[in-house]
Amino acid sequence: MKVWLCDLTYTQQSIASDTVPAAIGMIAEYLEKKIPKIQKTKLFKFPEDLSEELEKDQPDVIGFSSYMWNTSLSDMFMKRIKEVFPKIITVAGGPNFSSVEEEQFAYLKKRPWIDYYVVKEAEHAFYRLILELINKSSVEVISDLPNLVFIKDGKFYRHKTIERVMDLTEIPSPYLSGKLDSFMDGKLLPIIQTNRGCPFACTFCTEGQLYWSKVKTKSKEVIAGEISYISKKMNNLETKKKRTDFYIADSNFGMYKEDLNTCKALAEEQKKTGYPKYISVTTGKNKQDRILEAAKTVNGAMKITGSVQSLDSEILENVSRKNISSAQIMDMALKSSEIGAQAFSEVILGLPGDTTKKHFSTLKTLVDSAFTSIAMYQLMILPGTELGSKATKEKYKMKTKFRIVPRSFGIYKVLGKKISVAEIEEVGISNNTLSFEDYLECRKMNLVIQIFFNDGIFEEILFLLRKLNISVWDWLSKIYENSNKTQFNKFNKLLQDFLDDSEKELWTNFEKLKKFTHNPSNVDKFIKGKLGSNLIFKYKSKSYTLDLENISNIAIFTTKQILIERLESKSELAEFVEDLVNYKKCQVQDIFKGVPSIQGKFGFDIPKFISMKDSITDEINFEKFKYETDMILNFKLNQFQIEQMKFYKNLFGITLEGISRTLSRVYVKKFYRSTHETDTIKSTDFIDNNSRRLTGDIDSI
Repeated sequence: MKVWLCDLTYTQQSIASDTVPAAIGMIAEYLEKKIPKIQKTKLFKFPEDLSEELEKDQPDVIGFSSYMWNTSLSDMFMKRIKEVFPKIITVAGGPNFSSVEEEQFAYLKKRPWIDYYVVKEAEHAFYRLILELINKSSVEVISDLPNLVFIKDGKFYRHKTIERVMDLTEIPSPYLSGKLDSFMDGKLLPIIQTNRGCPFACTFCTEGQLYWSKVKTKSKEVIAGEISYISKKMNNLETKKKRTDFYIADSNFGMYKEDLNTCKALAEEQKKTGYPKYISVTTGKNKQDRILEAAKTVNGAMKITGSVQSLDSEILENVSRKNISSAQIMDMALKSSEIGAQAFSEVILGLPGDTTKKHFSTLKTLVDSAFTSIAMYQLMILPGTELGSKATKEKYKMKTKFRIVPRSFGIYKVLGKKISVAEIEEVGISNNTLSFEDYLECRKMNLVIQIFFNDGIFEEILFLLRKLNISVWDWLSKIYENSNKTQFNKFNKLLQDFLDDSEKELWTNFEKLKKFTHNPSNVDKFIKGKLGSNLIFKYKSKSYTLDLENISNIAIFTTKQILIERLESKSELAEFVEDLVNYKKCQVQDIFKGVPSIQGKFGFDIPKFISMKDSITDEINFEKFKYETDMILNFKLNQFQIEQMKFYKNLFGITLEGISRTLSRVYVKKFYRSTHETDTIKSTDFIDNNSRRLTGDIDSI
């Protein structure tokens, strides 16, 4: 029997889901272990590869791993395969599938091209299905196999749920077998899973079900072996193809003692090869000391995730976050700065019980704490979650709309037919405590925070404010208010365009939107960037590229304004503020274009100010930082930064959509230019003496 497994991603704007297909690799390895005589299972990530292979050969069984970012793509392939080769057995699986019997039946009835749907964990269930099909050699109604739902002759079958895999080591590693080697070419991000399960019961999450409540682990020897294998593969790539990032798919990494062993293995590879430099992971909600130790072990490569979602007790109770300590999360953020680790938090807008006041209050607390970045999400209604149930929607009078998932669209030729397809997600836009108008105001503030707070774009200003006991939230709120001033019309337009696009992307009717995506000319507009984007990152990238001058001016104005109000600021302090902002402009300006160096003129020794952060008291003597004569500083990208910028430029492009992708996937602060005292020259030795004028070496990378 020939078995193919697919974890598809969209590719026509950029690679939408850019992780190595390790999950289907594990299913394949387990299948081949249990049935040695079966033909080697083929794996597919890219639609083009699957289309090409279907023209040459066909499997007996083809399985599709479906998530919110590729369900329609998987459906499109299964439907077309059934049209041309009706005897091929199609199997779907994935977490975004309702647990309610009536909804499961409705889902499959709309999709007659799916022969079987595997619910929950797949390794045991898929192996049992394949074994049964081999023995019966037909698509008849099979025996009471676990984790299966399907329709046969109009009748719905829903089999019992099998016990989960108790020891993940039971599943052979697809990395160590070499099965994933063809995907290790630098295009995709290596990903491993060291455990499965989550002890928390959040109603908005697919892992909030009782089924996933116990955490199952993998042996430290296998984990260390996978890390070493991946490290060697990444380091053997050409420089221009090297990825320096690494993904751990665990739901609460760092919370368990076994995670420290994983970090030690990662640190060992860092010491030997320098890989990985960045570790993408969702850290645990409890056990803060262990998480901090884990972050310290990997030399600051791992961001600490403080996933509070909200700090309001009523909201947290509504979504069943009862065994998570928000106080611990906040304390962990504070301690993370002490060990040099970055800490970011997550907030979801529109949860049951949310209001503008509550949302702003959560943001204020996070901004004025030790978190360095805040990820602000809209409430996505995921199938298979309690929050997505009809009962919950009715209870909180939740209103939802539909939109295209960013980058998840394309036009593909499959078995002689060109088909347009796109993914659609359901978003909560109001409830019985939050109006749609309030929702938009919150989104506006989310963008302000994304631009002015995240990624350290104005970190020197934030540091100054904190040293002067001025709330960073008050500063951000002032920027929010100042956006309406006439002199900042361009920035106001940026915010208004963002809100307009936020409304335009929402559709009331799912079926109408789906029909819209079936038109190739419409999907082509998405591919070309005329429609559809991750809007908050699109407008953030726009502000950092086309509107850097505008956001810098409003940052300077607002800082001066608040200092005058609070401190009766003197003019020299105002000049100091200008230098702080211009310093950052020199670090950031045109980095996405690959401009390697820039010069700027300064009246104050900003590098000295930054280097003395920890020793500066509340009383700042600005005179000690003032140059006798204005100086010119050279800001440069180092060789590693140049190589990495080349990589992401090739991977995502330098369109607004491409830069958005880079901003959403990469710790961009690592790419800011740096300067050194040896690069300092007197302004009298500089050709261009225009005040605070920036000049750049425009030779592109």
